[in-house]
Amino acid sequence: MAPPDNHPASIANQLESLPLKARRALWAELPNDSRGEVLAYLHDDVLQTLLQEMPVEEIAEAAEQMEAAEVADVVAMLSEEAAQEVIDSLSTEDRAQVEMALQFDDEQAGRLLDHEGISVGRKRTAGQVLRHIRARRLPNYTDKIYIVGARKQYLGAVALADILEAEDDVPVGELPMIDNLDQVGPEMPLADMAALFRQKHYVELPVIGPEGIWLGRITLDDAMGVIQDEADHNLLGMAGLDEEQDLFAPVLTSARNRAVWLGVNLLTALLASWVIGNFEDVLGKIVALAVLMPIVASMGGIAGSQTLTLVIRGLALDQVRSDNWRALLRKEIGVAMLNGVVWALAVGLIAWLWFSNPIIAMVIGTAIMINQMVAVLAGLAIPMVLERFGMDPALAGSVILTTVTDVVGFLSFLGLGSLLLL
Repeated sequence: MAPPDNHPASIANQLESLPLKARRALWAELPNDSRGEVLAYLHDDVLQTLLQEMPVEEIAEAAEQMEAAEVADVVAMLSEEAAQEVIDSLSTEDRAQVEMALQFDDEQAGRLLDHEGISVGRKRTAGQVLRHIRARRLPNYTDKIYIVGARKQYLGAVALADILEAEDDVPVGELPMIDNLDQVGPEMPLADMAALFRQKHYVELPVIGPEGIWLGRITLDDAMGVIQDEADHNLLGMAGLDEEQDLFAPVLTSARNRAVWLGVNLLTALLASWVIGNFEDVLGKIVALAVLMPIVASMGGIAGSQTLTLVIRGLALDQVRSDNWRALLRKEIGVAMLNGVVWALAVGLIAWLWFSNPIIAMVIGTAIMINQMVAVLAGLAIPMVLERFGMDPALAGSVILTTVTDVVGFLSFLGLGSLLLL
């Protein structure tokens, strides 16, 4: 099957969209000199599937076409012996860059270190810098030149536009440095690095190591990849899935990955059922409670999910912090109280008209108010607590929230029913 076009990203997307047999056939059709670029665009699960079927010599050939960070991701999936063989096959310069990238884990900025940024001494003239650029080609995503000392210590950065406009004999060290330019440490978490690009619209940022040494740069291209991964992760995490899962992974693998969260959901459902079982007498005597019971849990679940989604997004964008969560709490409580009153009155009126019983109307209205408040508090607290303990709010938050709103909804509704109707 032919790919839709020749761009490596399009070919990678086509590979990920094919069942395993057709995927192998398309991969076999690709010329060797383009495979490395395609591998760089594949999600981890699909990449690992292909690597398992590739000879080490073929992987080494593909690695020659890849950037250091991409090669580091590939060799991290290989056996120690195969990884060393691939690294040894690289040029001295490329091998050093890959070994540097491997010093950092895949959640640190140093793993994405780009070595193509242009650094010059402060005494180099604008004319010399421009001739240097013409001789080596301007790297993609370049809008500044980095000024470094004799031992590569970082001194600052000058806008490329200023160098283009300067007289040829003006030293770049005399040109105005870019004010308040953020720096990236090699151990900075990728999420924090991506936030800088997202908030301030940078094209590239310097990576500064120990003792102020300029190591390279991070570009917008890599930052956008991190941002996209975060978005995919948050979206699929709500369903208990992982963004790296292969769409056409073997049935056993997919079933195993999903079984964990199905099992967790079963336990939470059993807890809710146990709560209901404790009110068997009242449900048997007052059928209206059984009819109306799902409404309470559903209304609480929706309210909690709205707050949960808002907070997870805020955490991802670094908008929810220790210094502002109380203000957010007050706002969400206000929303819950307003919506709780409105919908408690609406549902209570419907229940009164339906069953001609004002006590039932009062019970369900009060239960909705209680569950709305608890749901909003849970929607705010759960993701913050999970993040504090190093757990993923997107993956676990919705499961915990559902348990809370179901249990509280059933307990408040059936408990009030038992007190007021029996």
